[in-house]
Amino acid sequence: MRLIVWFVLLNVSCGYLFSSEPFRTWTSANGESSMEARLVEFKGEMVQIEYPDKRILNVSLSKFSKADQEYVKKAHGRLLFAEPQPFEEKENGAVIVTSITGDVFVVIQNRDRYSDKDRDPRPVIVGESIGPGSTLITDNGSTADLLLTNGTLAHLQENTRVVLNSLYQKKFKGNKVNASKLEKEVSPSRTFLNLEQGELVVEVRKLNKESSFLIKTPLSQTGIRGTQFKLSAKATLSELAVIEGKVDFLDTQQNTQSVESGQKSASKPDESAKIESLSDKEQNEIKQLVSETRQAAASVDLNRLANTVIGYSQEPIYKVKSALNMEMIWCPPGAHVTKGAYSIKQHPVILTKGYYLGKFEVTQSEYKEIMKFNPSEIKSDRLPVSNVSIVDALEFCEKLTTKERGLPRKWEFTLPTGAEWEYACRAGTNTNYSWGDSFNPKLANSSESGFGKATEVGSFPPNPWGFHDMHGNLFEKVIEDRMSNLEDVLLIDPSNDAIKNNSDSQKGGVFSLPSQYHGSSYFHNGGRASDSGSGFRIILKEVD
Repeated sequence: MRLIVWFVLLNVSCGYLFSSEPFRTWTSANGESSMEARLVEFKGEMVQIEYPDKRILNVSLSKFSKADQEYVKKAHGRLLFAEPQPFEEKENGAVIVTSITGDVFVVIQNRDRYSDKDRDPRPVIVGESIGPGSTLITDNGSTADLLLTNGTLAHLQENTRVVLNSLYQKKFKGNKVNASKLEKEVSPSRTFLNLEQGELVVEVRKLNKESSFLIKTPLSQTGIRGTQFKLSAKATLSELAVIEGKVDFLDTQQNTQSVESGQKSASKPDESAKIESLSDKEQNEIKQLVSETRQAAASVDLNRLANTVIGYSQEPIYKVKSALNMEMIWCPPGAHVTKGAYSIKQHPVILTKGYYLGKFEVTQSEYKEIMKFNPSEIKSDRLPVSNVSIVDALEFCEKLTTKERGLPRKWEFTLPTGAEWEYACRAGTNTNYSWGDSFNPKLANSSESGFGKATEVGSFPPNPWGFHDMHGNLFEKVIEDRMSNLEDVLLIDPSNDAIKNNSDSQKGGVFSLPSQYHGSSYFHNGGRASDSGSGFRIILKEVD
């Protein structure tokens, strides 16, 4: 197996953070004074240190002893190969899959507040965004092109496995500029990829001084600041080929080399890397792959990248203050496949914007708090509200939007589309139910569960993203068109507002029906239903 990596950066970063450096004794250049402090930052010729009492001091490097100056330089070198730390705001970026050939799979990272079960690989959907912690896999004869939200382009060759360890990125304002034409990254970013096997070709834009880019392989690590290069690795060989600039390369002996333009350096187990000349043929092969990857990203603009960065940066829980602090869980941008279920045929769905969805079905106490009455026949505060029509549910959302203070501009409460509901229900899974293909009456309220009535919200375990009762209890109203005529048709952000005035679609299953009516893809056409088996769950999202 081998690895190829190309990066294009046009400047060298001048400021580096050392948040993990320990406290130590520093000595002045003349040896007459000393102090206890911790190295925080080295920028240009200035050293920023922190005292134990949290005071910060900026000092010229020349003011310290030669031993201290050497320490700073070594710490400088260590940073290139240290796992990047998040920015203060803790925003995350992602990658967008721009094209694939053959069989390409993704393993979505568990949101392990609720599940420790390892995920199975599922097929990648062209156009979807994939967040940090996930793993991309190409099979024999398969390839994939990716676009990182900072503008980096990447091409995965066959039999490749890459883990998206860290993709920290600051928010930015989008526009209609083509992402493949960027010359510099759109906002500061810190990226860490783990190429476990295979072949990877990458083009990185000019990095901000706060940014970093690290790739780890079984035999080497490459810290990138400003250059063009190729990195290849087999089981017993790792090779770096620099096309322009300089690259710091850490070999198996933990020795660091600066490899310059027109040079390559190879490292083997238990051997130090050696520098040799680089051929023109290697450069041309890589440039061709980069050109093809740019073409694959030609349809993506900076608006899409900005939405994705914002999507992955939200707080995981939003509490609706005006409705008894009801909890809502963040769903990042992503994709799923609606599988064949009764009259619905299989088709992929991409959601390019994130949103909050209610952790539970709306309860009777929450509904009464906003609407000032409770239409349910059997009354109890923690039971889901029932006997509501889609008009009633939408009126609840409108009043809640008006009453809730501090909502971001253009954000409002409403009902989820069927696609938004199913994405949250599946929670990254590809099976009939969020726990597998076989129904378990201990995990959802169906007729097999034996209750014969609705139960209090949260009586059954949550799905992997923390949502309760999505496979049972009450049917839940959604905004959805009939999609029975679709098969293998890609839908992007499907929204069918006209359906609000025509019909009442519902998902999720109900306590009185058996399990075949409770799958993630199943929908029930309830007309204008407002009965004891019908409730709803709300969504908070940005509305165009």
